[in-house]
Amino acid sequence: MMDSVEPHEEPTAAIQQGNQPSTDSLEYGTAADDASLLSQFHEDAIKQAGLGSFQILLLIVAGLGLAADSVEVFVVFYILPSAEVEMCITQTEKDWMGAITFVGMMVGATLWGNLADRMGRRRTLLSALGVNAGFSVIAAFMPTYGTFMTARFCSAVGVGGSLPVAYAYYSEFLPRNERGRYLSGLVIMWALGGVYVALLAWIILPRTGLQVAEDSSEHFSAWHQFLLLCTLPCFAAIVGLIFSPESPRHLLEAGQDVEAMLAYQRIFKSNSKKDNAGQGAGQYQLSELELPTKRINGLGGPYSSASPGKSVLADMIYSLELFWNSFVQLFCSPNFRLTITLLVIWISAAFGFYGLTLWFPEYISTLRDLLYSSKAQRVSDKVYVNITFNQSLENINYSGSSFVGCRFEHLTLSHVTFENCTVESCTFANVRSSRTLFRDTEIISSHFVDTDLWWGNLPYKDDEDGEGWIGGITSGRFERCLLVNNSILSLAQGCHLDFDYNIHLQDIFTENLVGQLALLPGAFVCAFLVDRVGRIKIIGATFLLAAVISPFIWLLSSGRAIIAFESVLNLFFVAGWSSLAVATLESYPTHLRSTGFGFLAAISRLGAVLGFTTFSHLLHSSRGVPAMLAAASFAVAGLTATQLPEARTALL
Repeated sequence: MMDSVEPHEEPTAAIQQGNQPSTDSLEYGTAADDASLLSQFHEDAIKQAGLGSFQILLLIVAGLGLAADSVEVFVVFYILPSAEVEMCITQTEKDWMGAITFVGMMVGATLWGNLADRMGRRRTLLSALGVNAGFSVIAAFMPTYGTFMTARFCSAVGVGGSLPVAYAYYSEFLPRNERGRYLSGLVIMWALGGVYVALLAWIILPRTGLQVAEDSSEHFSAWHQFLLLCTLPCFAAIVGLIFSPESPRHLLEAGQDVEAMLAYQRIFKSNSKKDNAGQGAGQYQLSELELPTKRINGLGGPYSSASPGKSVLADMIYSLELFWNSFVQLFCSPNFRLTITLLVIWISAAFGFYGLTLWFPEYISTLRDLLYSSKAQRVSDKVYVNITFNQSLENINYSGSSFVGCRFEHLTLSHVTFENCTVESCTFANVRSSRTLFRDTEIISSHFVDTDLWWGNLPYKDDEDGEGWIGGITSGRFERCLLVNNSILSLAQGCHLDFDYNIHLQDIFTENLVGQLALLPGAFVCAFLVDRVGRIKIIGATFLLAAVISPFIWLLSSGRAIIAFESVLNLFFVAGWSSLAVATLESYPTHLRSTGFGFLAAISRLGAVLGFTTFSHLLHSSRGVPAMLAAASFAVAGLTATQLPEARTALL
């Protein structure tokens, strides 16, 4: 691990490898020299501008952009049941509904992160959040799966840029000695975004499967309203950014010295306070005249040469070359080793965390389903004659029973099984069903009116009198049944999705809310320690602690135990993840800072998709398998972090 750098040094790879130049020997005329001088000037200018109300307000604005990222990640988990019913989607389509968000974020982080180093942090963040807000609103009104998925992908591409660009933007308004503490505040805002969406879901969305089915018939159902309200953090961030300045460090890098000085003066004016005599705090002392002269424009970065301007095609090709060259620099000397190390940490940590984020609530649902099945009422060899059933039946298994002249009216059949039964001269009217099955049952001369007890595509065959269907069939709600002389009137048409009414969404809301609240202590711990202990020690310690406690997942056998364990794990993870974000920012020079962060954020989304896919196949395996897999991923992240250079004293 590298020793701390001297105050006048830029965190270039040469410094990270131990070749630390003295500022006394710097001469004008090289990009590296100019970068060090500009970094020192920026540090002095920010210190003189002060730390106060401006940074706090900007923390809220940039944090709202990160809250929009958090909302985008978690919103799908809440709307899946409602979207499943209304859009009649399969399990594969449900899986893609979650995955498309991370795919879009991968594209967005790569795209907007690169653009922020060329176009400016504020303008890029505004455009990214604008795309997210616009398509999020459009998605709330989309009636079909295809159009909804298209809008969701576009909104995810937009918000994908909020993570790297918001971090890079806010970091360049902070002095070195307070950088880690204030940047940890962004993680707090990210966690609050998760709390916001969980509370909103609790207030607006239906909480049981039956309520979901009933709500789906509404013209503008609750989940569409929920999606609209979830855009509020994004719109609030956009409004705040409209009144915020561009990053002065980026302006210096772009050679816009006058604009940079105006930004410093604005920060100074916002932070200035009147003394006891009512006098102002004075005038800002630095000016652009004190900047290094004879500087190379662009410092060898994306501003080093102008666009050819010969044609639109030439400009497009030139822009693509700049875009590509920025990523090439991440994998060239002197950045190669640093980028590979960070890549391993980001993808390993995201794989374990997001994999468990899916596994915890799904495993709680599995435990609840097993308990529900164990409490099923079993009725055997019973005869019902001329009985009217007008109250809903739930979790009952009828075996060898007979129903003669009975009426099933205005009720719901949930998890009801008729096995080896006889149903004769019965009427089913206005019946809704969920996980209900007729197996090896004779259904004779019965009437079905306005029900969803469907046969699907039957092999049709008339009996000798031509009066109905006959045959042993397996279709829809019927398995190996004999159907004779039955009539169907206004059978419910449309989607024949066998939606499970036995879901209790308040359990999911509670689990997610507690998990998000548990992120807050971890963010506060990071804010308190990150500038005192160092980024690398916190990353290594917290990820290794997460690896140590992960095997205890094998001991979890109840929903409450899982929620408690998840809270502890989230506390450790977010402290390490927050420190990792700060360390990543400090590891790259200004013209690659957002590009590098964006690329690694995109890689973390890939890790999330891999985690979702892997852990989703472990729900019915031994708890030891996900436990050891999570432990291994966190251990890799923690051990790899020890190879990172400590750059907490580096200048941006």
